Amino acid sequence: MTEEKEKPIRAPIACILGHIDHGKTSLLDYIRGTVVQQREAAGITQHIGASFFPIDDLKEFLVKSKKEFSQRKLKLPGLLIVDTPGHAAFMNLRKRGGAVADIAILVVDVMSGTQPITWESVRILRERKTPFVIAANKIDRIPGWKSQKDADFLDTYQKQKQHVKDYLNETIYRMMGDFLEEGYKGIDRYDKIKDFTRKIAIVPTSAKTGEGISTLLMVLMGLVQQYLTENLQFSEGNAIGVVLEVKKERGYGKTMDVLIYNGILHKGDEFVVGGLNEPIKSKVRALLTPKPMDEIRDPRQKFDSVEMVSAAAGIKILAPDIDEVVAGSPFKSFTETEEEEQVYNEIEEEVERIKIHTDKAGVVLKADTLGSLEALENHFSKSGVNISVADVGPIKKEDILNANIVKDFDPYSAVVLGFNVPVLPEAQEQANKDNIRIFTNNVIYRLLDDYLEYSETRKAEDTAQELGELILPAKIKMFPQYVFRNSDPAVFGVNVEAGTVQPKVPLITDYGKKVGRVHQLQDKGQNIDKAEKDAEVAISVRGIEIGRDIDKDETLYVKVPESHVRQLISKFLNDLRTDQKDALREYIQLMREIEHPWWGM
Repeated sequence: MTEEKEKPIRAPIACILGHIDHGKTSLLDYIRGTVVQQREAAGITQHIGASFFPIDDLKEFLVKSKKEFSQRKLKLPGLLIVDTPGHAAFMNLRKRGGAVADIAILVVDVMSGTQPITWESVRILRERKTPFVIAANKIDRIPGWKSQKDADFLDTYQKQKQHVKDYLNETIYRMMGDFLEEGYKGIDRYDKIKDFTRKIAIVPTSAKTGEGISTLLMVLMGLVQQYLTENLQFSEGNAIGVVLEVKKERGYGKTMDVLIYNGILHKGDEFVVGGLNEPIKSKVRALLTPKPMDEIRDPRQKFDSVEMVSAAAGIKILAPDIDEVVAGSPFKSFTETEEEEQVYNEIEEEVERIKIHTDKAGVVLKADTLGSLEALENHFSKSGVNISVADVGPIKKEDILNANIVKDFDPYSAVVLGFNVPVLPEAQEQANKDNIRIFTNNVIYRLLDDYLEYSETRKAEDTAQELGELILPAKIKMFPQYVFRNSDPAVFGVNVEAGTVQPKVPLITDYGKKVGRVHQLQDKGQNIDKAEKDAEVAISVRGIEIGRDIDKDETLYVKVPESHVRQLISKFLNDLRTDQKDALREYIQLMREIEHPWWGM
């Protein structure tokens, strides 16, 4: 047991998410800038896509605003904060079974509250099973708020006037209510929580004045140290990571930014990484890190070359043959030749698990990264949308052809949906030719909403058209006191008890006798094209005489052909109103009694 406790642990990885303009970047910049200023020779180092804060630097910053902090013991080596803020970047921080990030900070503007991308972020956190803390940011904008630079939240809160406290409390209660509606029962301000494993903590902050920032870091690190250290046990084995970005770097050519979350990577190590079509094997030619933060603007040299890096760290890798590497894909190094095949198979299996190619009818999904693709699939599948193809890369001609194949099976799924990807000219040309709709967006929920709106509109239009070509069921009752003409044509008043009556539809009595077709419908002397339930109208029927062929007080049904009945039952039952269903049910029962027990089946 003692040996377990003595095992070294790596720095936890924290990621920042939240809605646009809620202060994610400002919060990061404040943490980074202020902690650096605490020491002349700052220990903070900048990694690719992340900043590493050694524990000693963090302690010095925390002592400034938290008097009781010196009595606390933090055993973490430091904190790696991913500084590519936004939910889209977080989607690439993926590994099998969850997220690379050990914990997340969800930033919510305390003045404007939760927004659509807040909930998209929350759902992705839930899917990845990532614990998070909420930074209720911009408290300095609360009317009447008196700021105290870098203060602990409770210290600055106690100095506010009561109406200012009440305002903040009300905004937090609203936030708690919003999260309750989303299914989160345990959520409260951090100082009112006893068990942080059962409740999500809200920490009010200001990225402008620094108020609550030390509190946020303290809650964050305390949570990690108390509940998540098992996830942080350091391995000295081969490096395991995830690709954050692949891009051209001036003077270096194509480079790969990788977040290493376990193990050690050396210059010269071989590795396997996910590619557009198959896993890619390559060799580390160079490991690059940005200059230290206090020299980051030095124009002479942008990166330093290092011989090795250990988790957790962000690193830029120079290697051959990485043009087709996909962001969000897994990365694994190996040192022994016999390991190569196993590593290759593991990467291939994980990438193929995310990509989808099926024979079933469904939409074609394209995304910029594997992380985005995985999140897209989750959102679309949970909304009941079938997927036939899901892959990474730009929208190509092949994608349009795949959608066109789907058209014969499900015309409403014959679309191509792109998240953060371009449409190649040949694809647009083919789409115009085949009449295939392409939807693109850089926000998942908007892409989903656009497609669902299109699909539902198309279905409604097609249903209306098809239903318009069918004879619809109806039940009508004659008014014996309103027989205007007995014959040539017979004109009489009726009440539509259920369903829809239209001109030209045939009528029968409730004992199966043919009456003839409705010639005209009139309401207050004006011709109308249909009459719905509860309407009282006059109808005219040629070829009958009231008193001889039918009585004055008959109950009549629209005679629906058996083939139309079958279509109404099999295709359109959910599109019929309750009264139309009732009329159809009664009509089927009537026809079975007078024609055959299996009529309409």
